[in-house]
Amino acid sequence: MTSWKALNTRAQANTKRIQEMSPETMREYKKLQNSAYAAGALDKKTKEIVALTYAIADKCEGCIGNHINKLVALGASRQEIAEVAEVAIVMGGGPGMVYGGKALEAFDEAVGEEN
Repeated sequence: MTSWKALNTRAQANTKRIQEMSPETMREYKKLQNSAYAAGALDKKTKEIVALTYAIADKCEGCIGNHINKLVALGASRQEIAEVAEVAIVMGGGPGMVYGGKALEAFDEAVGEEN
């Protein structure tokens, strides 16, 4: 099994490859991302929770790792991640259960816990 830290490192390296080959597109994407995740009517943590829900339902492991790291930095709890997984299961069906578990695994690794 690959660790979530290794998965994130690999995803970041792949993103860097795209940034090097398509710098203008990636700069524009980063602007969009920064705008979308800026606090507004929803705070940053809530927006990251929404993103994690989608990442689980869409089965994007790189996205799960990225948003888990951001949520850990924003003070999310393991219970919050479990509840995000519950919603993702509803939205993503059976695969949501597997990827919801992966989100909890990533959270545990990110905070250094083993449950």
